[in-house]
Amino acid sequence: MHWAYCKTEDFSKTELQQLYLRLSPSRKARIDRLRREKDKLRSLAAELLVYRLLETHYGISSAKLHCKDNGQPYLSDCQLRVSISHCGEALACVVSDSPVGIDIERIRPMDLRICRHTCVPEELEYLLANKQIPELGECSDPDILRRFFEIWTAKEAYYKKCGTGITDLKGINILSLQRQVYTVDDYLIQLVLGTNALPPRHCKNLLAK
Repeated sequence: MHWAYCKTEDFSKTELQQLYLRLSPSRKARIDRLRREKDKLRSLAAELLVYRLLETHYGISSAKLHCKDNGQPYLSDCQLRVSISHCGEALACVVSDSPVGIDIERIRPMDLRICRHTCVPEELEYLLANKQIPELGECSDPDILRRFFEIWTAKEAYYKKCGTGITDLKGINILSLQRQVYTVDDYLIQLVLGTNALPPRHCKNLLAK
């Protein structure tokens, strides 16, 4: 298993345009349906990051990235699994030989009232870590915020691994999952692994010199 993180700006517009010209008609059409130029560039950057990951760590240059009707990415011409996430200009992807999901979020102040709809009791206890907070609301505590985004990204990554889309945020207790958590810059990146998955080998930025 290998994963990588980058920013859209790590790729030149020339590299992204060259990739676009090589895409299949259906993949081009999917890109063209995106209304904002930055969304198109981000989608192309994510695809290029996947290809760099495949070539660097697996020696694979023939696989192509596709999307199912529900948006779940998959690779043709190889048996590896892939998961992709983005947050603003930041991108993260993972390639594995077993089911895996990845999610990335920027750690930022949040209104924690959302936890009433997303967290099971065990997760809420983990989130607050026995701190005496009388009522959930706006939060800027860095420790609590990191745990919140750890819970949130785990749920997102779990449903990506399942390939079902998010169905019930309170339907899974993230504390029972096999997962890996990383902080890069001010982003939290989390992988939720298959039951037999090995711990990933971290690649912070595949494009770093």
